[in-house]
Amino acid sequence: MLRFLSVVVFSWLLIFSNTGRAADAPATIEQPQFGRHVTPLFSKLGCNGGTCHGAVQGKNGFRLSLFGAKPEWDHAQLTRDQNSRRIDFLSPENSLILQKATGRVPHGGGKLIERDSFEYRVLLAWIVNGAKLETGDSQRVVELQVTPREQTLKPEQKYQLTAVAKFADGTTEDVTQLCSFQSLDENTATVNRRGEVTAENIGDVSLVVRYRDEPTSVAALVTRGSNEPFPDVKSNNFVDERVLDKLRRLGLPPADDCDDATFLRRVRLDVTGQLPTAEEVRAFLSDSSSDKRTKKIEQLLAEPGYAALWTLKFCDLLGAADFGIYADGLAEHFEAPRFHAWVRARLEENIPYDEFAARILLATSREGRSLEEWSQEVLALQQGYTTPRKDLELYSQRKTLDVYWQRRDANGVPGAMQVAHAFLGLRLQCAQCHRHPHDVWQQDDVLSFANFFVRVRTVGFQGDNEKKLPEQAKLFKQMNEEGKRLAEEAKKLKEGKVKELAEKAKQAESDKSKLKAEIAKLEQANSPDGLEEKKTELAVAEQVIADHKAAQQEASDLEKKSKLLSDDVSKRILHAEIFHRADGDSKGKWANVESPLGSQSSKEFRLLGEREPLTIAADEDPREKLVAWLRKPDNPFFAKAIVNRVWAHYFDRGLIDPPDDLSPFNPSTHPALLEELTKGFVAAKFDLKWLHRQILLSRTYQQGSETTAANVADRSNYSHFTRRRLPAEVFLDALNQATGTRDDLDMKYFHWPENLKTVEVPYVPKNAFVTFVLEQFGRSERNSSVQCDCQRQSEASLLQVLSLANHPQIWKKISDPNGRVAKLMKEVSDPAQRIEELYLSSVNREPTAEEVAFCLGHLKNAALEEKALQEVLWCLLNTKEFLLQH
Repeated sequence: MLRFLSVVVFSWLLIFSNTGRAADAPATIEQPQFGRHVTPLFSKLGCNGGTCHGAVQGKNGFRLSLFGAKPEWDHAQLTRDQNSRRIDFLSPENSLILQKATGRVPHGGGKLIERDSFEYRVLLAWIVNGAKLETGDSQRVVELQVTPREQTLKPEQKYQLTAVAKFADGTTEDVTQLCSFQSLDENTATVNRRGEVTAENIGDVSLVVRYRDEPTSVAALVTRGSNEPFPDVKSNNFVDERVLDKLRRLGLPPADDCDDATFLRRVRLDVTGQLPTAEEVRAFLSDSSSDKRTKKIEQLLAEPGYAALWTLKFCDLLGAADFGIYADGLAEHFEAPRFHAWVRARLEENIPYDEFAARILLATSREGRSLEEWSQEVLALQQGYTTPRKDLELYSQRKTLDVYWQRRDANGVPGAMQVAHAFLGLRLQCAQCHRHPHDVWQQDDVLSFANFFVRVRTVGFQGDNEKKLPEQAKLFKQMNEEGKRLAEEAKKLKEGKVKELAEKAKQAESDKSKLKAEIAKLEQANSPDGLEEKKTELAVAEQVIADHKAAQQEASDLEKKSKLLSDDVSKRILHAEIFHRADGDSKGKWANVESPLGSQSSKEFRLLGEREPLTIAADEDPREKLVAWLRKPDNPFFAKAIVNRVWAHYFDRGLIDPPDDLSPFNPSTHPALLEELTKGFVAAKFDLKWLHRQILLSRTYQQGSETTAANVADRSNYSHFTRRRLPAEVFLDALNQATGTRDDLDMKYFHWPENLKTVEVPYVPKNAFVTFVLEQFGRSERNSSVQCDCQRQSEASLLQVLSLANHPQIWKKISDPNGRVAKLMKEVSDPAQRIEELYLSSVNREPTAEEVAFCLGHLKNAALEEKALQEVLWCLLNTKEFLLQH
């Protein structure tokens, strides 16, 4: 009875309190429902977000489902957990959830609402009305409709978003006040908690609206609103047509075309990762043909640098690292260079991208051969680990890249996330445990997709490999026995023939010196007597020495082969073979995850974005159907992901950005252009060079980086070329090229060639300076546990600036006695020509008359002209013109 009276009293108090509210304050909801109104408020206030009570383990003993995905769970937590201490029916206003939210008692999240706010009144009314839980179709959201879907406005203008939820029982409700709103680019437009949008700067922006755990997005287009006529700009191809069409809508004038010197430097760095030479700059500037840019693009796409640079990028993307699992015979110094060699060989062949992906994803170690045939390849690879690396050419001739699956965490759920990221441009980490908070993916989507990779054999010592793989175990044993036999044979050879020949060889060396001296005297005296006899004796001595060396080499080869068979080769045979397991073993047969939320699994094969599962026989490799799906022309992710990434390479941002987040809540800035590029790429049979060519030929790529007052704020519509820092490896190679030096990578022990460029290194070398630069300038760590293109950093830092200005190794390069300045002092006599050479070799343009005059003045006033030239080069290396792609 007392509870009933308290509810009635507080109902009247609530009604009377509403009559005195401000005129512009929103009305409350008299009969709030938990699923429709209370749970969405928790989402709006951030209570059930991933950083608060929606975290896997909650906060301070209070846990809610992420963004209200499970209202029943949340209701139980509020009304039953902790002896129902969070709800006070006798004194609703003193309920702990209201006291915490209004800051009347300490709250880790701080004060969230005022006591006269709409949110407070809804929560209070729900408690007053009995804190009920409604279930059924009336609570299940089927669609969130937000209007307007797209709005065009000018800076400082405002408009209101309206959100309407449609429920499974057919009813609808205006839920604007219950939604959270987010602008994905607050530089363009902001949105407040009431859904009011304010235009800030020219551009377009996506606005994410979330009701409970249901997000959707709408767009706002902020135009310049100028009466100035749009410039008469000619398109080079369809890329420009799409870009210019949007610039016209926005009222953003595009930049002029860049000059020839800028274009040459830009395109050579972007395509090959190298600076143009002084001779190349002069030749290009003197070429008066109208198609010289087109011809240069074709030339660069055919050069080795193209394959080298994109090998680096693909190995970043594919995580060509993290090898070496206990007792499997794998190691980074073996596998990483082979991974690089295989990828580079395919890029040099320019095989279609879908074929490139298929050969990786369908890789097996045997490739249809017998175990014995494959074992001979393994032996040849390990024997080829020499100077030069013969194994790299051998491995690059393989059809498939089994090394991809020999990395740590390459299969199962971790492998599925890597495949989704690398080949589909999707981020699925969050969804492996729960509904993705910022995307459409559910936990079951990830697990059902992971089943395509669960049965790819996991490499490494498993403890029972011999039992599960008797054929491999038999060969493993044979190789170990053969290794022992060869070791014994080598021992006998060393103790017998080698030892015996050693004494003879020692005497032969002594005899050889004497015989050479005697022969020289006879020849000098022009005396034929005994000359032929001495020559014969010398030949015999040399043969004894040669026989001894041959016996030593034979023993050494036997020892080496013995060790290979007993160690690396036999281990690889038993522990590192990649194949599809069709043994029906229940362990590892289906994808599952263990988390604080419990154990979850899936027992079906379902492709991402598909509703219906696939039927796959036990002896069928599921990866084959996956690859068939990837190659479909209408696949929503595969072709689009690489198109977007290639675009991002040239413009420092994707048409969808970040470029590895192809989410419906992260729409493209130019959807028609992305669609046209993707369709064209598929129609061109996945020809990567076709894709590069379309972008490079466009006026959009070839325009200048200079901005005007009208387009200076543009970041995503390509009204001008965006300046960006050179990648770490490219920067280091450019530094070496400009100074005429090279770095000793200190990797001879691992059989690296001496002339390796930095963009060609398969993993971080031992050279301390190179390692420092790669780390500070953002080389990708290739960490398989982090699925994000952001592993490669492109931001500038103060340490980078200070290092380039002050690092002693920089000055050592500039003053190298065999470097560029030293050579100019020897080979060029005219000071003005020396200055021109420095400009052409570093910033890749001719100096202006003012620059020449200034530098000549510096040389004239210097005590040593060579030192002054070094200072000129130091200045050029520290300019934005050298450091940035522009």
